[in-house]
Amino acid sequence: MQTRLKIVSVLFIFLMFSSNLRSQSFDGGLVFGVCASQVTGSIGDTITGTSNTMFSRAFNKPGLNVGVFTNLYFGRNSAIDLELSYIQKGSRKIPTASDTIPGQVYESQLRFHYITLPIHYKFVFNDYLSVFAGPNIGLLLKYKYTQNYIDQSDIYDFTLFDFSTDIGFSVKFLYRLSLDIKYSATFFLLPVRSYNIENPWSYGPLYPQFWNRGQRNQLLAITLRWTFFGSGDKLERFDD
Repeated sequence: MQTRLKIVSVLFIFLMFSSNLRSQSFDGGLVFGVCASQVTGSIGDTITGTSNTMFSRAFNKPGLNVGVFTNLYFGRNSAIDLELSYIQKGSRKIPTASDTIPGQVYESQLRFHYITLPIHYKFVFNDYLSVFAGPNIGLLLKYKYTQNYIDQSDIYDFTLFDFSTDIGFSVKFLYRLSLDIKYSATFFLLPVRSYNIENPWSYGPLYPQFWNRGQRNQLLAITLRWTFFGSGDKLERFDD
């Protein structure tokens, strides 16, 4: 309950700050959507050694993505998009009919809860279509890892921050309502959980361990954005 109150408080402060800037070519509003995520790599400590489980390589962990946003338009076709959201990430392995061997890992689920701050550059093609890309910093609120439905969260440690990069596009289909589709991935040099490679830099960029040094989040998100302050037509401000 306390975690939920903290999330609501932070989002409220951000929204109130954004609303005070509406006189400076700002737009802002609410974000609500769903996402599908996965965590690359094994839960084990090495790349080539044994591991406790391999998550399914599919975006099959559903989650929520809710928050607030504001846009600063500094040209007819350019904007900086700032968002503050609560988002659920993770990965899972779903039991199947073939999981009948005693002692094997047939179920696993890793659930992350983040507060994220995406900072995107947005290029506006017209009143209906735009593309965006940029960094995304996530603060880990809590996580839970289960294996065969047994909680094993205390065994593994994950970093407090998730440094990701985002890319996506936005389609406006109503005056103040738009649909965003986004792909996000943890920056490979800063995984959310390291494989504890002694010195990955010594192998050079062509060595596999240089690229695969730990577990990373990957995410596909579909969100609705409701703009409730600012202009509905972003381009009309720069026509004069």
